Amino acid sequence: GTIHEVLTRKASAAFVEMEREDLRNNWKREFKIALESDTWGQIEEAKEAYERLGAKIKTTHDENTFRFGVPEKALLLKLATALTLRAREVQDDQDLGIGMAGMEMLKCVLDDVLVQHSPPPKFPFNLPNSAMHALVEATPLDNMTEIEGGSLLPPVALGRVGEEALSIHIEKWGFKDATVFIDPFISISVVDSASQLIESQQDTPPSNRNKPNYVLFGNTVHIQTPTTRMSPGTAIIFEFKHFKPKKKKVSTKAWALMELEEFRNNNQAKLSLEIYKKPTDLKRKNLSLLSVKPLYLHVELTGRVS
Repeated sequence: GTIHEVLTRKASAAFVEMEREDLRNNWKREFKIALESDTWGQIEEAKEAYERLGAKIKTTHDENTFRFGVPEKALLLKLATALTLRAREVQDDQDLGIGMAGMEMLKCVLDDVLVQHSPPPKFPFNLPNSAMHALVEATPLDNMTEIEGGSLLPPVALGRVGEEALSIHIEKWGFKDATVFIDPFISISVVDSASQLIESQQDTPPSNRNKPNYVLFGNTVHIQTPTTRMSPGTAIIFEFKHFKPKKKKVSTKAWALMELEEFRNNNQAKLSLEIYKKPTDLKRKNLSLLSVKPLYLHVELTGRVS
């Protein structure tokens, strides 16, 4: 290009850099005011300041004037979510897993956010997916991918003639109170008689659907090892996990299992599996029921023979 074009490009890049810097400084100023109000216990001011900044960051994310890459968009969404949650905490005096400590951690993120040509800073703590989803509801669909979650694998390709593949449709998991869990999901493991994993664990995406006494899933898990190659004593373990805001971590609530005899050659079966108290016992020696009520994990099996 001509010298003029090169200079124009450089000038416009410098302008974008300046705009990003202005925005960052603006956010830092607003955050400082919010944090000070929060520290002094000025509930109304803190709530409004956090909400206002959260909304501004969310708008920047949605309008995407700066053509953000996926990591930057994900970071902005997390920042907006954390600020919105903190505003709710301050207003309702409840713990949603953020706290003043979480806000203090955001200082360093805001120092480095929107810096061009450098990877965005790492977000310092986990956020509940459901809160991210709630915020995403109002955004264009192309932003959904960052938080879909889950690690379910496609159906396995069968090799030898006569091999059988198993798919498990997970319908629902029964609990006395199914409404209390944040981002519940199920981890599925296949273990041999020595309690060793024989393939990688799969996780369903988090569910936000429930009805009385049930968390609803509706996911299909394709077991990667053909059942015809499994040795006696193999079992499939299901662990129900959920996010605990106070501990900022994922915790196992209960588990269920299916023995080889139950699922080999069992082509079209609906099963109700008993639910056991944690911790998960891969040796399957200590099984104690979670509840005396007739609550089960409901699955449907489908076999496919090559």
